[in-house]
Amino acid sequence: MTIYDITATIGDNLPVFGNERPTSDKVFRLANGAPYNFTKLHGSTHTGTHADMPSHFIQDGTTCDTISLDHFYGRSKVLRIATTNHITEKDLARHDIDAGDIVLLSVGQSKHMQCATLKQDFIALTPCAAEFLILKRVKTVGIDYLSVDPYKSTDFPVHKALLGNGITILEGLVLDHVPEGEYTLSALPLKVHDGDGSPVRAVLVKSDKEV
Repeated sequence: MTIYDITATIGDNLPVFGNERPTSDKVFRLANGAPYNFTKLHGSTHTGTHADMPSHFIQDGTTCDTISLDHFYGRSKVLRIATTNHITEKDLARHDIDAGDIVLLSVGQSKHMQCATLKQDFIALTPCAAEFLILKRVKTVGIDYLSVDPYKSTDFPVHKALLGNGITILEGLVLDHVPEGEYTLSALPLKVHDGDGSPVRAVLVKSDKEV
């Protein structure tokens, strides 16, 4: 069995929007004579590699504690998208995408997930790409940077289209070391009451029989 960790490390080198930078407060340290190490983490529910729930943009949408976990565990496909522009329907149509798939889009941006300076010209999805995935009836869409909408978007059409159709989103994935293909994904969100998003520890698993 091969396990690929596709999660960005939460730390000083993590890119963030605005003032969302996470911090860790080392409250107690063994080195200072405390009986144990104890750290407090401070950050948003959309820190680093994270999941977006429908409630992130949809009033009364499903939340972290009510979402079906099969959105974040099960059959997934890593797709390499060769483009320098935002992802279109044509880019996606070249790939085998089936109903119920968890689709993870790799466009070569993973290296920027461990660079503290936010890459504002990152590649996202176009609304037509979102509609294509909705028609395909996928379960979850993931991408290798912090948003499925472009940086300058103010109305977030891709988020609203996907989440409004019950398709959850994974953002900030690290996929550059993962071969294109089919895997079992585990990227379970924290069970936050009314949570609109959650950091995840995302991994892809390939059994020896599948290699």
